Amino acid sequence: MEIRELTKDHDQEIHDLNVYAFRLEDTEETKKWVADCFANGIAYGAFSEEKLTSSVIIFPFEMYYHGRILKMGGIGNVSSYPEVRGQGTIRQLLEKALEEMRDQGYVLSYLAPFSYRFYRKFGYEVAFEQRQYQIMPEDFGLFEAPENRIERVRYEEQKEAIQAIYEKKVAQSVGPVRRTGWLWEKKFLSPDKKKVALYRDDKGSPQGYLVYEFTGHDQNTFKIHELMALSGTAERSLWDFVSTHSSSFERFTYSGRSDQRMTHLFNEADLKQTMMSHMMARIVDMEGFLKQFPFQTSKQQDFWLEVTDDTAEWNNNVFKLSVSEHEVSVTIEEQPGNESRHLKDSIQAWTQLFMQFKTADELQFEGSLAASKETAQALQDILPKGVPELYDYF
Repeated sequence: MEIRELTKDHDQEIHDLNVYAFRLEDTEETKKWVADCFANGIAYGAFSEEKLTSSVIIFPFEMYYHGRILKMGGIGNVSSYPEVRGQGTIRQLLEKALEEMRDQGYVLSYLAPFSYRFYRKFGYEVAFEQRQYQIMPEDFGLFEAPENRIERVRYEEQKEAIQAIYEKKVAQSVGPVRRTGWLWEKKFLSPDKKKVALYRDDKGSPQGYLVYEFTGHDQNTFKIHELMALSGTAERSLWDFVSTHSSSFERFTYSGRSDQRMTHLFNEADLKQTMMSHMMARIVDMEGFLKQFPFQTSKQQDFWLEVTDDTAEWNNNVFKLSVSEHEVSVTIEEQPGNESRHLKDSIQAWTQLFMQFKTADELQFEGSLAASKETAQALQDILPKGVPELYDYF
């Protein structure tokens, strides 16, 4: 088995593999989608006797973290023919992808799993959840929203305003992707189906948008793909716009951040809610990640963070983390200098901690984080507060 970077010379083989692995219809639209994915990333393939048998793409993304922008490699199109499954080719490809991401300065990686258990073997762990709402027509109430501030628009005509709202909304958050032009195009794929509404304040400034759809196999469902509002007024106005469709649909669906409560917007508080696991993440380069992390402390503190990582061997180290109000220092040491400040965990659990999916106290209680309760709390105290959120899927 040989691992190689894929080029345009492999276009047909890539197409055939993706059509088979993902059970896609072999159409011109599919061919364009596959080619588009591979044109926007770095792809590697596994070859057996000169035949492409498996492939993976690294998408060169960035993500927002409390006002900082970190490099994140999105993993996509992980595919294999059935005759080579179970032979370790995906492990080889993911190890190569992680090496490439580390060499290019990527400190995090995201992926959408077909199986959470499968990708845990490679250091990935659940880092995002979504709260899914099903809203019935009778749930809508009076939103007390200003009139005539909503306009149905075409994305292409208002994309600068829409993109600016998104970036302002998520820049201080934990985890959202800093969307490239290609990701924005993916979000608004099929403009004949996806519709856009824009809210402006009394000065005419765009302050919120809604992306929705009610075509396709279930035309009795009003599906909200994305709703971004920079103020409570904008949020109420957009939901008021949605409510004007209540007599025409049997149900309305919406997926938001895991901690997003919306019952204040509706007549009844017993909205149907489902919490769903979303995408996975992993720290690619622990040392590089720690050096960029926005720790918050007013005094000098030292911790020794020990990492176990079965896939990225460069992370298998003890990292001395020294933080103060204005400086972060990270060094690799042979052993902890102070056992009372020593914490040990897997790369999966460190990812969940620093992505703020779980707290140090929760990980220590579960038995995954090896540390005293006091040391776990001391580390938690220097982490910024937040909830991971992600509005893209790749």
